[in-house]
Amino acid sequence: MSLSEQEMRTLREIEQSLMADDPKFSAAVTEASATEGATGHVTLRGVALVVVGLVLLVGGVALAQMSLWFVALSIVGFLVMFGAGVWMLRGDANVSSVAKTSARGAWQKAPKRNPQSGGMEDKFRSRFER
Repeated sequence: MSLSEQEMRTLREIEQSLMADDPKFSAAVTEASATEGATGHVTLRGVALVVVGLVLLVGGVALAQMSLWFVALSIVGFLVMFGAGVWMLRGDANVSSVAKTSARGAWQKAPKRNPQSGGMEDKFRSRFER
């Protein structure tokens, strides 16, 4: 469902006012959103490693009756598949973890308190800070 022109304009105005209020937070969010695209991508190398692992796994299981060494081959195939999956999900861990840490730190450093909320907002936030 797409947004109407008025809703898009309102969202842009809210975004601009948030960025004007806290430049550190806006820089951290902009940096985090720019590097988020680098994580969790399916790459050709990752797919190739999964296919190689699958071939090793199936081949090891199919030939396991001949020798026990083929069982080890299937275990290696599983580990290759698992490692490729983890590698594809993590992506470039160094860039994304730095960006996430800086964005999280900027948000937690300056929590804004609303005196009219009566403490309900503080209670709601404390649920997720445990």
